[in-house]
Amino acid sequence: MSNRKAIILAAGKGTRLHSAEADLPKALRRANGKTLISYVLENIDFIAPEDTCIVVGYMGEKIREALGPRYRYVEQLDQKGTAHATRFAQPIFGDAQGSIMVLYCDMPLLSRATYLRMFEEHEQSGAAGTLLAARIHPIPAFGRLVRDSAGELVDIVEDSACTPVQREIDEVNVGIQVLQSPLMWDYLARISNDNPKREYYLTGIVRAMARDGLKQCVVHTARLEETWGVNSLEDLRQVEAELLRL
Repeated sequence: MSNRKAIILAAGKGTRLHSAEADLPKALRRANGKTLISYVLENIDFIAPEDTCIVVGYMGEKIREALGPRYRYVEQLDQKGTAHATRFAQPIFGDAQGSIMVLYCDMPLLSRATYLRMFEEHEQSGAAGTLLAARIHPIPAFGRLVRDSAGELVDIVEDSACTPVQREIDEVNVGIQVLQSPLMWDYLARISNDNPKREYYLTGIVRAMARDGLKQCVVHTARLEETWGVNSLEDLRQVEAELLRL
């Protein structure tokens, strides 16, 4: 097994995609004839299937059947946020020494080059965590990256919780992270669910690591289409059009 691994979060229902009507989980919705998760797996093909853990939930058996036994699977039946989902992979990767990327099943436009660059910059910088970000105008309702006076990342504040000053920050969270194992598992366990949805968000690891003075790295994507996730039928149509253009 290599020192690079991946955890793909694929437990979602895809309610706004009307996935129940399609009798499919979100990961298996198709864009131009190919499943969303297939695009993602192709773009991280530098990571071996046995080093890739897929967190399934809603209709998880269909994902296992579609992708086969080469990959490793864990199940998150009670969905309580992205950090909660990530922790289900600890029995598989908890003793791993190296870099683990946490990514999503619904971002087919995020390129192989960007995934690779995240690993490379994470490892070269010696960071405990590395985050993918972008500068977008007009500023979307994404989490804002908060930095201290020295320019170091100290927090991510969700759009709904931003102060008026924070809402003007144009450096936003794309959601993908590379974390150092086994250190990451202790920090994941520290994340609280003190938020309106009572969920455990992966972004909480940024504040926890910053409080302990750990180095964190930020990688930017200049190609804004890479930040698109598929959360609605409108998103799906937009992504399909872009995939045809590429």
